Amino acid sequence: MMTKKDIETRINEVKHSYNDVVFNYQSLGNGSWVVIMRGGLMSDDPADYMNQAVSSFVKDELHNEFIEKFLDNPWIRIIIFDFNEISFV
Repeated sequence: MMTKKDIETRINEVKHSYNDVVFNYQSLGNGSWVVIMRGGLMSDDPADYMNQAVSSFVKDELHNEFIEKFLDNPWIRIIIFDFNEISFV
């Protein structure tokens, strides 16, 4: 399970290589986290830029990633860690 410190550490690591990426994150309980990433707006290929930034952020941690279906907004990614642990009650 990810902790707040884990999330913040990963954010700081990504910021070294992708300094324009901004993050918003929130705990969903039971160790689940949702992280919204936005960046690459000035990049020639924002989809590729964000693919690399997301890869750098999630490393090899199991996660779910949500991308706008038609890539109209390729600079926004939503990452959820420990999706199966979310309580829907």
